[in-house]
Amino acid sequence: MAKVFADMGWECPHILAAMKETDEFYFDRVSQIHMDHWTNGRVALAGDAAACVSLLAGEGTGLAMAEAYVLAGELCTCAGDYKKAFERYEQRMMPFLKSKQGSAAKFAGAFAPKSAAGIAFRNVVTRLMRVPWVADYFVGRDLMDDVELPEYGF
Repeated sequence: MAKVFADMGWECPHILAAMKETDEFYFDRVSQIHMDHWTNGRVALAGDAAACVSLLAGEGTGLAMAEAYVLAGELCTCAGDYKKAFERYEQRMMPFLKSKQGSAAKFAGAFAPKSAAGIAFRNVVTRLMRVPWVADYFVGRDLMDDVELPEYGF
């Protein structure tokens, strides 16, 4: 960290100095999980393990519950044929979650712009988000959950 941010200016020297004096420093990157399949053999992934949308999205728990519901429903519907159930689970959920990942990736770029002009624009848009039609225009479509969950009857 010190090498990468040594000459960044602004508050970086103070932050780097404070990092050296603490035993409780946490660093992580904001990332997504992209996989061709969420299943292998008798193992199926759900939630962030399968398709992390984004740390910034705040949807991990809700999406994990929807995925678990569909996975359980398909396992029940397929009467023990886990290969068929896993295939149907992926067919139903993957397109939706790939779309959510794409929306989150677009939003992440706006969240952390690379230029002063981008930061100024983000700040203005953030303030305008208080106006409902502005919020709908900028993020409403991307935040809308349009996956149709089937009724499994259990």
